[in-house]
This record gives sequence, structure tokens and C-alpha cells, in this order.
Amino acid sequence: MIWPFIFLSYASLFVFGLTDNIRGPLFPEIMKQFAVSDSMGSLMFALSNISGFFASYGCRYLLRRYDRLSVLQGGAISLTLSLWGLATSTIFPVFLLCSFIFGLSLGVIGLVPNILVPMGSSPHRKQQMLSGLHTMYGLASLLAPLLAASVEYLSGNWRWTFATASLAPLGLLAYTFHPSHKSLHTKASFSAEAHKANKQKNFRPQLFLAIMLSLAVAAEIMISSRLALYMQRTWNYNMEASSLYVSYFFVCMMAGRLLFTLVHFKRSPQFHLTLSLIATGLFTLAGVFIHPLFLTVTGFTIAPFYPLTISWVSTEFPEDLDSAVSYMMATDSIMLIAMHLGIGKLTDLFSIKTAILAGLSFVVISLLMVNSFKYFFRR
Repeated sequence: MIWPFIFLSYASLFVFGLTDNIRGPLFPEIMKQFAVSDSMGSLMFALSNISGFFASYGCRYLLRRYDRLSVLQGGAISLTLSLWGLATSTIFPVFLLCSFIFGLSLGVIGLVPNILVPMGSSPHRKQQMLSGLHTMYGLASLLAPLLAASVEYLSGNWRWTFATASLAPLGLLAYTFHPSHKSLHTKASFSAEAHKANKQKNFRPQLFLAIMLSLAVAAEIMISSRLALYMQRTWNYNMEASSLYVSYFFVCMMAGRLLFTLVHFKRSPQFHLTLSLIATGLFTLAGVFIHPLFLTVTGFTIAPFYPLTISWVSTEFPEDLDSAVSYMMATDSIMLIAMHLGIGKLTDLFSIKTAILAGLSFVVISLLMVNSFKYFFRR
């Protein structure tokens, strides 16, 4: 075990989760502030995902030129500046520009930990370490709506939430200067010939798994980013009360990932991924037609999907992990762009309830892909 890799990765994904999920609870207030529709408001998410795509895909080339620590430090500085920009923007176009820079920063900070943890973990503990990594995302995501509600209560202004959240990447930047991280001052090793051969051989299966994962992530983010809006419009909750439901969602997510961190399950990743998607679909239906508390339980059912997929991918492509994770992060960004724009448009045309039900298509397609990978790619 290379513990500096693990600790820095955990800290990075905590910052990623906190800043990424701070926007969901603030979404209704931001739309009111700038007087924009659901479709226009969704551009806040879509633009950050567009830039996240460029960052995730381009990060492979950055890692060939610069060491991992320098890339991570650059992401932390950029994230801090973008949060200050979101907090101080007076017109919506400037806010969208800052959202674009925000996405670039998250693309870097989210990718590096998913490479370092498999590199720093022993084979028999890799799945648990990856689940622990994404438990940090769950913990940060749990704290994000609580932070939003607390700052809103104390200041009465959503802008202070972004300003307060900027302390997280500043803290990460300071932590990167700890002496134990000097080993990260080495560039990732690449052989041009080996890289080209791996790319040709692995491109299709890596892209297939990347799309499979991105569909599940789209379903997860759809619920977490729109849950506060759903509670306010359908159940007439105020900002503070609706933020609590988002907190319940992330409590469930953290519990699910903590379970897979502490317990080593012997069944195959495909079995657990299938179970995760079926349960997520059923609880989403129950949340819409019975009670919204069931929507918060989808946080638990979808929780192991990301770390299990990363573990599966690192086993399938141990010599080409940087490219595999890069494709996954880039595809996530593209899928989230489509999801945010689509859900925003459906909300405008119909209702937030209809939009959430339409989002179940992400779960169904991902489920089909999980169970057809071996058919298409017998490895």
C-alpha cells in the first residue's frame, strides 16, 4: 500500500464532492437571482460538464508533460478562483463563464484520485480502497447541502456559500505541499508504441464501459441535483427543508459506499452492478408515486456503482488505466450535459416529476450494458 497516494486521493475527492454538490441546493435561488428559466438555469450544470469533458480528456496529455502533483495543484488553484467568480458574478453570462472554469477544475481534481488509488492499493484491497475513496465523495456530498442551508440561514445570501466552499480547495492546495507527497513529483511513464497499441486494442471496450458508467452517474446526478427543486415545486418545501432531503440522499449514499469499504463481497462486480441498478429503478418509481423519501434511498442503491466500475476497469485494463479513467470521466461529462439540458427542457415543457421519470431510461440502458459486456467483448 502506498498511503500518501491514498490520503491525497481521499482529500481530493472530498473537495470534488463538496464543491460539485454545493450547486444543487442553490439552484432555485440562483434561477430567482438571475430571473432565468429551467432550461437556461441548466446551462450552469451543462457548461461545467462541457469543460469537464475537455479537462478529463486532456488530462492524459497533461500527465505526460507534468507530474501528477503539479496537475493537481493547478486544478486546486483554478477551482478556488472559479468559486470566487461564482460568488461575485453580477450577470448570468459571467456566472456561466465561471461555471465553465469550475468544470475544468473539477475535471482535473476528479480524475487524478481515480488513477492514484488503484496504483497505491494492493490487489486484494483495491475494491475496498476505491469504495473508501468514493465514500469521501458521499461524505462531502452529505455536507454540501448542510453547508448551503447553514450559510443561507446565517447570511441570507447564496453567494456566501460559494465563497465559503472555496476554503476546501485552498486547504487541498496547502496539503499538497506536505513532504510525504514528493513521490508524486514524477511524470506518468508512457511508451509511445505501447500506448498506441493499447489504445487500438482497448478503445471499444473502454468506451463501452465508460458509457455504461456515465448513464448510471447521469441517473444519480439527476436525482441529487433536482431533488431540492422537486421538493419545493411538488411538496412546497422551503430552501432549508428541501436541502435536508438532499442531505438524506447523501447520507444513504455514504452508507452504501461505507458498506462496500468495510465488507469485501465475493460476488462479481457485474452481479452487484446489476443489483444496484434494479434497486435504483424501483426506488425511483416508489419515490415519485408513493413518497419522496424513497428517492433519497436511491443514494444507497446507486452508491457502489462508481467504485465497483473503477475496480472492474482497473482489472480489465491494468496497463492502460490512465486512458480508461480518462474516457470514463470525459464520457461522464458528455452524458451529464445531455442529462441536464434534457431534464431542464422536460421540466419546462411538462413538470419536474415527468422529467425524473424520463430519467429512468438512463438506468435501464446501463443495466442492459452491464449484462452484455461479456457478449460483445469476450476477454
